[in-house]
Amino acid sequence: MLKLFKQKQVDPRVEMQAVLGEYELPSFPAIIMNALEKVRDENTSQSEIAELVSVDPGLSAHLLKTVNSAAYFLNHKVINIDHAVSLMGRGELESIMITLAVSKLLPARNVPFLDMPGFWHVAARRAVIARNLANLVDPSHRSECFTAALLQDMAIPVLAGQRTEDYAPVLQAWRQGNEDLATLEREKFDWDHAMVAMWMCEIWDFPECITHAIGTHHGTGETDLDSLPVVNHVALLQVDEPSGVEELIEAVHATYGLPLDQVTEMVNSSIAAAEEIARMLV
Repeated sequence: MLKLFKQKQVDPRVEMQAVLGEYELPSFPAIIMNALEKVRDENTSQSEIAELVSVDPGLSAHLLKTVNSAAYFLNHKVINIDHAVSLMGRGELESIMITLAVSKLLPARNVPFLDMPGFWHVAARRAVIARNLANLVDPSHRSECFTAALLQDMAIPVLAGQRTEDYAPVLQAWRQGNEDLATLEREKFDWDHAMVAMWMCEIWDFPECITHAIGTHHGTGETDLDSLPVVNHVALLQVDEPSGVEELIEAVHATYGLPLDQVTEMVNSSIAAAEEIARMLV
């Protein structure tokens, strides 16, 4: 899907406007943008990154809370930004910054037929499971898997808030039936929430593999890029209710050949660890 859009030279802002009218996607805070620029610049030292992050108390506190959360399974508590930056690496740091920024930009209150605390709790479960599964099958992409899994449905609250009249009935039909939300969206519109989320990623200049994973997490689109298949598996968890766990365990077991007991333990421990992440986002 991402490759197809690039071939057609589609402007994501134009596509967003067609779907959401005059709605303007908020920009990342300047401190986050500056920090991301430094993290992505290989010539910037870790000490320079730590110094920039330390300027913002909110970013510093979130970084320390995240790295010390149960999701990271550290043996010792990290007490300063310098240690956190050196321990996490650039990929993990970029992931946390993107997560923090997006969580602050999405609607904070409930929107029609969508409970936002429930939304973030399931998103956190997806993220931690994706990260821990990636540790088993693809460690080099664990931070990207975390971010893509956490934010794969980020367009849903935006759509529900901005297109309440015609989008809320689709959410209602999805919750009352057994059909996939993306299928219902494509039946009603000429887009689905994964496509809209991908446009958001492009506007916000997300890493390409994260953008692609979010845009194709319902199994649609081009697959020539590294699509982070872990992200597709955790999409089995529903948006605002903790269902799909058994289906997820079976899918992971079948795909990767991991022992069923190991997968079950990983998923259950991830769900428990995700509660701490969810509390940071709600």
